[in-house]
Amino acid sequence: MLIGREREQSELSAVIAAVQQGTSDCLLLRGPAGIGKSALLHHMAEQAGPGTRVLRGIGVESEAELPYAALHQLLRPLAPFGARLPDPQAAALRSAFGIDSAPADRFLVALAALALLSEASRGTPLLLLVDDAHWIDTPSSDALQFVARRLGAEGVAVVFAARDATPDGSPAFPAPGVRELRVGPLDPDAARSLLARRLPAAAPATRERVLREANGNPLALVELPTALSPGQVSGEAALPDELPLTERLQRLFLHRAADLLALPGNALLLAAAEHNGDLAVVLRAAEHTERAMDELSTAATRGLVHLDQHHIRFSHPLVRSALRQGAPLNERRAAHLALAGAVGTGDDRHAWHLAAAAVGFDDHSAGLLAQLADRTRCTGGVATAAKALRRAAALASDPGTRARLLTDAAECAWKAAEPHQAQALLTQAESLAGTPALRAGLLRVRGAITHASEDPADACAMLLETARLTRDTDPRQAGESLVMAARSAWIANTPGQLADIADLLEGLPPTPATRDARRFAGHLRYVGSVTYNERPPGPAGADTPVTWLCPNHPRPWVWPPVFLPHLLGSTGPVLQALQHAADALRKEGAMGTLPMTLAPLVSLQLLTGDWSAAGTNATEALTLALETGQLGPAGHLRAMLAWIAAARGDSDRCRQLATASLDITVPRRVSSAVALAHWALGLDTLAAGRPHDAARLLGEICTPEGPAHHYMVRQLALPDFVEACVRAGEADRARAALDDEAPHVPPHLRPDRRCRALLARGDDAEEHFLAALEDAGPSAFDTGRCHLLYGEWLRRNRRIKQARDHLLRAEEQLDAVGAAPWAEQARTELRAAGTRTAHRPPAGPPATDALTARELQVLRLAAQGLSNSEIAVRLFVSPRTVGYHLYKIFPKLGVTSRAQLYGRSFG
Repeated sequence: MLIGREREQSELSAVIAAVQQGTSDCLLLRGPAGIGKSALLHHMAEQAGPGTRVLRGIGVESEAELPYAALHQLLRPLAPFGARLPDPQAAALRSAFGIDSAPADRFLVALAALALLSEASRGTPLLLLVDDAHWIDTPSSDALQFVARRLGAEGVAVVFAARDATPDGSPAFPAPGVRELRVGPLDPDAARSLLARRLPAAAPATRERVLREANGNPLALVELPTALSPGQVSGEAALPDELPLTERLQRLFLHRAADLLALPGNALLLAAAEHNGDLAVVLRAAEHTERAMDELSTAATRGLVHLDQHHIRFSHPLVRSALRQGAPLNERRAAHLALAGAVGTGDDRHAWHLAAAAVGFDDHSAGLLAQLADRTRCTGGVATAAKALRRAAALASDPGTRARLLTDAAECAWKAAEPHQAQALLTQAESLAGTPALRAGLLRVRGAITHASEDPADACAMLLETARLTRDTDPRQAGESLVMAARSAWIANTPGQLADIADLLEGLPPTPATRDARRFAGHLRYVGSVTYNERPPGPAGADTPVTWLCPNHPRPWVWPPVFLPHLLGSTGPVLQALQHAADALRKEGAMGTLPMTLAPLVSLQLLTGDWSAAGTNATEALTLALETGQLGPAGHLRAMLAWIAAARGDSDRCRQLATASLDITVPRRVSSAVALAHWALGLDTLAAGRPHDAARLLGEICTPEGPAHHYMVRQLALPDFVEACVRAGEADRARAALDDEAPHVPPHLRPDRRCRALLARGDDAEEHFLAALEDAGPSAFDTGRCHLLYGEWLRRNRRIKQARDHLLRAEEQLDAVGAAPWAEQARTELRAAGTRTAHRPPAGPPATDALTARELQVLRLAAQGLSNSEIAVRLFVSPRTVGYHLYKIFPKLGVTSRAQLYGRSFG
């Protein structure tokens, strides 16, 4: 199966069609080694079908000096047709093939080949496929090109495949007059598809590294994974600085540089070791500047590198790897030492080159790399910091220092979306962590990873142990660990543990470093008091904002639990702080920790009615969470996307997402995500007009003994539960749920007045409806539903004019957020109120069914006005890849520019 290559397949299909219709054609596939020319020829032979005769030949380097060897390989199957040739041509062909001893006239041989092909094609189309044409002997090449230029109505096609250049840099297989088809790298989607077939279970970081190194070369995509260990494929083991090359790849990418490597200056090896491509540094490191420049210029002539006045760029990443891996250790070490001296001590490259040249322990180089990692972490390079810390740990002689460096490397690896490698680094550090401080640091990172990927209850235990180990020696770390433990307890639905954590927080030494953590104890006590219907400790718990949990340098283990800011009345400021934190993490490159930040951000965007942004952020975070094995955030994000689908009337998508959420969250006891998934399913059945099913599903959240009960989600789902009960004729059940409400719930979180209005008798309902509308929050969905319920009540009480006003507002607001089933309910009520023509819904967005998940992400961000570079930062891809996706998106949506997308909602 050929992946990608739609343009090339179209061209080759046209050649086959021409031959089968009795006309002739000739084509030269031109491209670098391993680019897939042979695969295209093989695909062409398969597509030709049984009615077309296919002759195949391949150039062989060892036969390049044997006259007519390639022509003999191709035409030998046509020997029976030789009897039809004129005698001079037949004699020339016999001489060329060594049957006769007379000299072969090259012109007659070429004419004989043309005549033979013409005779063989009578009644049967003929397709000649010549692979590695750059290796065929010159007389065969001349004869075949003579034939190709003189074909007409014979029904013969000749397709050559040749490389770009020979080892000495001269053109390979020059073919004047023959139409060329350039075969370039696979596009990003095709490259990913091919690699997915070769490495279906590879870690995302491994896949991305292979994709980057292969640079669209199909052979490299196939061969590179075979040289990796199982641990490197899974992500448990770190990938080397350069991916190991198979012997075939090494030979392939060095075939034009073998003689240059033997030169005394070895400037190419210096260029390969200088990853920034700094020409001035390479020339300073070389022993003889002019000789090095001559060597690099020769390499540029051969297409190995691209040179300008400042930079050296290799034509393919694997050319660099082949040069380095093909050099002896002593030459590589000498190159790095020379480069370290050339860049000077004030340059980060100095540390890298010294470390690359180090043999055995080298504490000086380890210290330089650790300092480099500290700087890099703050400027957006957590992946680079992880690499530096791993290398520093290998060079450090002290076991305790190695443990600390490995733990720091694990934290950076987790942030860089390499959780398996992070766990492996922590395992290495365990045997070296001999002090409480080292064990605490290790447990803190492991607890954060466990919180995201495993059981939050286990994470809570680890984080509490971290706090115990550091309470006296590092109170700040103890406070952060307790905050994260509270989040784990919240997700696991063990609010009783929150009071214990509050005690531990208040017991921390009262220092400036612990001030914020001690303030958080008030929040936890407030949550516990509301949950257990106790008197709260005072208003400070609710009134104190929680924005301090989102510091300038984001740390995902101290984010507020999902929906907690809503409970504390800090939705607005925390939403802004989380958005700022997410942007900072993107700039930092901490894609592994983004899901833990985006999940609470999405939850608050749902509550404020910003569904478009919530959908974009949730889709981005879900992709990252699944790629990095963060099943807890993945469960939350799927449940919230299911809720959006339910509100918009997409039942199939809602059920699919909710089921997927429950599959991963139920076994891991992620109770908050379980409750969210049940809420989505309940909302979906309520929207579909099945109130009995909705009451059952929502009752599992809203009753303390329910299997999906979670305090915070109960507070949010309670209005839907009351509405479902009322519509199902179970008003007493709804009243019981409201009566069970704790008296100290903050006013903004109490079930809104529309619930009381639904349950009220007589004129009391109107008072509650009006109060509910007055207290409505920023969500157009909630406000629209309140207008809808009030309009229904007014119509039933024969107040038709007022009913129409509220139903029209409901329709407008519900349409604005895309809540299709609720807007349709409003239109149904309007028709019942005698409005013959209800407002039409606004034109919806273009159909996005044909878009891939990645294309939909790009589309949503482009519609927000982000540039290609800004989108690339969000999605951790290159701007070129963003442009490629937009190029595919535009025709699918029938638009011609991104200006047509701006401001539109693509939920």
